[in-house]
Amino acid sequence: MRLNPEVWALVRQVRRPTLTVLAGVMLIAPWSLVPAGERPVAPAAEVEMADAVAPEAMAQARDAVASAWRDRILYRERARVAEQYASRFRIPIGLAEDIHWAAQKERIDPHLAFRLVRAESSFRTTAVSPVGAVGLTQVMPATANWLVPGTAGEDLLDARFNLRIGFRYLRKLMDMYGDAELALLAYNRGPGVVDSMLDEGLDPDNGYSEMVLTGDRTRHQEHIAAQAAARAATPEPPARRGASF
Repeated sequence: MRLNPEVWALVRQVRRPTLTVLAGVMLIAPWSLVPAGERPVAPAAEVEMADAVAPEAMAQARDAVASAWRDRILYRERARVAEQYASRFRIPIGLAEDIHWAAQKERIDPHLAFRLVRAESSFRTTAVSPVGAVGLTQVMPATANWLVPGTAGEDLLDARFNLRIGFRYLRKLMDMYGDAELALLAYNRGPGVVDSMLDEGLDPDNGYSEMVLTGDRTRHQEHIAAQAAARAATPEPPARRGASF
């Protein structure tokens, strides 16, 4: 007799060999469909053992079915949500799935996660900044090595790894500051700069958190332009002359 593929898959989920056989037998066609003369007669001891373990086998089988359905529902829901994000941000669905997965792993609101990646790299996996920040979340290699010792720069080009590292760093900052906007500013400027400015009574806001949360880059770009103008207006110290002989 050949088992239905779904029944066979269920039977295989029941781990103990004895329970596997029993669950399989109970999931085959009902005994009423088997001619009485062809039904095997089990010894009394085996019948008693089967009666004793059958409820446990059935409970395990029910748990396996419930777990399979739960996993299937969760998979469908994750796929549906990823498809919505992919459409909204106009990115491949595979990348949307990776961002959503990493955000859940590191306890980051997916809405914030997608906006962070958009602000940092415009969803470019191989993005590298002039100062050496790498990948989708533009993590500095030193920061990555602090979070996961032994991390090499090229490791950050792996999309899933980069997302986990970037979101883990943001999670730490959010736990540290208890405020999403301050955490984002620390992500961009560094916690040392933010802490120093706060200690001096200064406002560390440079428009970055607004850029992430709303997509409006105006204030952040104005801040960057003002910094560049200030550096250009500051005369460089004269070069030191070599010793004369």
